[in-house]
Amino acid sequence: MLIDVAIDDPRLDAFRGVRDRELRGTLGLHAIESERVVRRFLTAALRRRTMPIPPVLEPLALLVTPDSAERLADITAHFPSLALYRCADERALHEITGYTMHSGAIALGVRHDDGSVDELMRCLARDPAPPGARDVVVALDGITQTDNVGAIFRNAASFGARALLLSPRASDPFLRKTLRVSMGRAVAMPWARARGDEWPSALERLRRELGYAIIAAEDTPNASTLAQYRPTERAVVVFGAEQDGVSREVLDLADAVVKIPMHGAMSPALEGDPPSLNVSIASAVVLHHVMSSNKMVPDTCQ
Repeated sequence: MLIDVAIDDPRLDAFRGVRDRELRGTLGLHAIESERVVRRFLTAALRRRTMPIPPVLEPLALLVTPDSAERLADITAHFPSLALYRCADERALHEITGYTMHSGAIALGVRHDDGSVDELMRCLARDPAPPGARDVVVALDGITQTDNVGAIFRNAASFGARALLLSPRASDPFLRKTLRVSMGRAVAMPWARARGDEWPSALERLRRELGYAIIAAEDTPNASTLAQYRPTERAVVVFGAEQDGVSREVLDLADAVVKIPMHGAMSPALEGDPPSLNVSIASAVVLHHVMSSNKMVPDTCQ
């Protein structure tokens, strides 16, 4: 039901300039910003009704401008119990939220829990990829920078990865900025966080139980270049944090280690200071190589 509200309506208090910390800590909520990302959030929630994927972020309330309300009407119609508030215009939305990053719509979602490794395994096993198609899971080993986590989610979706697995230390994909950088992919793709006692053994489970090869993206002396690496049909590709890289424990488990060759030695300006790529950019390069020579995996688990 669409409810017209004034700026001072007390029903909007949860939308009033609340930071991530207060939303999560005090109210147990997460903010999903912008009309495009809100649509992805609601579409994913609708899909979860018949095809459960982890984790669960349940739509609770939505605050929109009149234009956004009209454009989102086709998807909000599927959520009759959603608290749907319509303010007067963009200026009113700015005044209520205290910032201008919402692009006409901001939703609040209730987080039930992170997806478990078991749930993710069931999700991947339920609808296996067809023979000959690439079946790729992306793993984040200790990546804590929010922009990088968001960008890797966006890259994973863009290149056809099926899911993501996070180590215990990896940053929360549902942080407001991470959701914004991921363009909402973090609420639409299946993912799970391994507990402390499940990392990195969760990677070994993917190999043992579902047949995924473990591929670490890291510049080590024995690493193969991307051009030398022949992608397997099924792989979990692991990316590490900017400072520490892929952990020693994961490297010891890996079936292959691959690197992107750097050519900074050709430039006098980089002598003694080897070049490198940001991990989000490196993930795009590696995933393009792994996925580009084969058909994309169909939208099954996702």
